[in-house]
Amino acid sequence: MLDAFSSSFLVLAYLAAALFHLAIGLGATLADYFQVNSPTGRLSFSRRALSLGLFFVFMAIVGHYLAQLGLFTPILDAAGNAVVNWVLVAIATAQALIANTSKNIKQKRLWAGPTVAMLLAAVIVAF
Repeated sequence: MLDAFSSSFLVLAYLAAALFHLAIGLGATLADYFQVNSPTGRLSFSRRALSLGLFFVFMAIVGHYLAQLGLFTPILDAAGNAVVNWVLVAIATAQALIANTSKNIKQKRLWAGPTVAMLLAAVIVAF
C-alpha cells in the first residue's frame, strides 16, 4: 500500500518537474527558478536544450513508475527493476542535494521540499 502511494506520488512529482522543464525548454521566463539569474528571465540555448533533455528523462522516470503501478507493461524483470529503482534513488538524492544547497533562493523555495519528499518516496519504492 505504501509502495503504491509512493509510486503514485513520484508519478505526479516527476510529471510536474517534467512539465516545468518543458516550459523552460520552450522559452518560458522561468530562469530565476533554474540555477541561473537572467535579467530577461530567459535561458541560453544550451540551458534550454538541457531543460528539454531533463523533460525526456523525467518522462521516462514517470513511465517507469507507471509500469510499477501496473498501468504500463513492465519491460524489466524483477532484478532489473530493483536496479533501476536504486538508480532512481541516486538521481533523487542528487536532485535533493542540488535543490537544497542552491544559492538561488527562488529555486530553493520551489524545489527543496518536493525533492526531499521525492527522495523519501524513491527509497520506499526501492525497498
